[in-house]
Amino acid sequence: MKIRKTGAILLLSIFASSLFAGCGKTTAETDATIVSVETSADFTLPSETDPEPVTDPDEPHSFEDVYGNQLKTYLNHQYYFDGEAISLQESNFYFIKVFLELSGDANMGYYPVTPSGGLDLAAEVEFENDDYKTYGDLFVKRAEESLETTLIKYNRAVENEIVLSEDTKAAIDDMIDSIREESAAKAGMTLDEYLQLYFGDGYDEAVFRKILERFYIAEAYSKKYCENYPFSEDEIHAPNIRYALFYAPESADSDTKDRAYQAAQNMKNACRSAADLKDLAQSAYESGIVSEQGDTVAMSSQLSGYSELRDWAFDEDRETGEVDIIYEPEVGYYVIGFLGIQDQINYVPDIRYALFPVIDSDTNSMTEAYAAAKDLKDACGSITDLTDLAEQAYENGQVIDYGDSLVTKGQLIELKALEDWAYDENRTEGEMDIVYVSGYGYFVVGYIRTEMEISDLLTNIAMKDLNNSALAEAKNGTHEFHTDDEYRPAPVAPTATPVPEIELPDDSAEETAVNPAATEPSEPAGQTQQKSSMKTTDVLVVVFFTLAGVAIGAVIVVLIMLALKNSRKGTDNSEEQQDEDPDSEETPEDDGEKEDERS
Repeated sequence: MKIRKTGAILLLSIFASSLFAGCGKTTAETDATIVSVETSADFTLPSETDPEPVTDPDEPHSFEDVYGNQLKTYLNHQYYFDGEAISLQESNFYFIKVFLELSGDANMGYYPVTPSGGLDLAAEVEFENDDYKTYGDLFVKRAEESLETTLIKYNRAVENEIVLSEDTKAAIDDMIDSIREESAAKAGMTLDEYLQLYFGDGYDEAVFRKILERFYIAEAYSKKYCENYPFSEDEIHAPNIRYALFYAPESADSDTKDRAYQAAQNMKNACRSAADLKDLAQSAYESGIVSEQGDTVAMSSQLSGYSELRDWAFDEDRETGEVDIIYEPEVGYYVIGFLGIQDQINYVPDIRYALFPVIDSDTNSMTEAYAAAKDLKDACGSITDLTDLAEQAYENGQVIDYGDSLVTKGQLIELKALEDWAYDENRTEGEMDIVYVSGYGYFVVGYIRTEMEISDLLTNIAMKDLNNSALAEAKNGTHEFHTDDEYRPAPVAPTATPVPEIELPDDSAEETAVNPAATEPSEPAGQTQQKSSMKTTDVLVVVFFTLAGVAIGAVIVVLIMLALKNSRKGTDNSEEQQDEDPDSEETPEDDGEKEDERS
């Protein structure tokens, strides 16, 4: 399935900051080390009437232009895995991936960053660790782990006779075609030249495809692992809570504690139910009275060390709407509300669609759109024909978006008619229909099947366990993995910059127990974020924001809704989308682990 331009950039924006969310949500395979997103970035395939592409003068011309002068020192080392020589191109692929990940952390202020925006591999580490003298040493360790654990997953996939699905093969084809026809063409290069610019010597289409296929087979194993993971009942049926934190840890003076408690008591008394807590907590957060607030799904494993909060949230007698005050010595007073139990595994309809736009109240527009939609539906011998016919209709301008989508209940607002159709209990596999949605037009829709959707929180639990097991297998000598090539120190960056000092005021909450995926989560006080000057290139967006597949072969309809509004206005505001996922779930436990790694 080809995700069209209108949906792809939104998926990039929504999911770019989410690490391997959606393991069981879609037909895609996921990994826990690469940022995941739908398909290629904002690609427009040229038509016969398009002018000749103009080469972008700002386009990089060499590998060093893309990554700086340090990375190449660490590439082209021959690795072996269980006696098999791993191609230099494959090992380089994972080293580049990890370099980009660590460079992202460097630009957040955790590591030293070069003027070009990359991790300064020559800088000496700022923490005590016998294994690392420079950040280059840390980089090699992380890259080797990423390569070896992926190879371990690939081996497990082969042992379990897992092969690539047709949808995944098609997604790889689409990715490569998009790079060739848009990105490479814009740069005035062939596909092979473009791949070599961003991935190094020896890359061509065949090599690149083989690396992607091996990666996706490993990810297919990851998906299967998630689907079969033995989640506990408390994890599947988890309490949903609303909270506001008044920072007053046990170490604070008595006046601070008294003021925090009184403020918490005032907020609780102002709440008739948990519904009232939302606006009060938001207002207090904006005023600086509370250090953290929002809604979150509580997992018992996340609340380790916060026994009072855990016991309150998981009390079987807890009633929806109830509000209380909980004191946790590590952080302070929580005003907490119970929003009910939220299931983390759901079964959702997977639909195939093609949208024929209309101008509401324009009789001719509506008549023509309906006739075209009916012609397309009648031309389908079965639902399998819908994709190809929709693509043809897209290319001739009748259809403005098409694809496959998991329809999560409650996410569709303006497209509620489509949601109602998908959730009709009498719906049968392969059934097709035409659904009108005011403001958008006629959807030719087909019901594919019901899919299991696993929440990001559960995905994180399963993927963490999978990665730990693969890492343990790597560390205990089960596999023979090594390189005989020595690593030379990286050259000094032009003007290396130190790790910024991050100071936390005495009255700030450095850590909180509650999941930061809240309505308005606060960042650690005093932390500054550096903006990267490293250019985000099309090919890296396509590959590293695509690989772990939030949904190969599936686009989220609510995102289409937003994209189509822009299409109807005749604008493409994809450049304005923010790389932020308001729905991403990052657990406090994960936060702590990442801090441990950084320090």
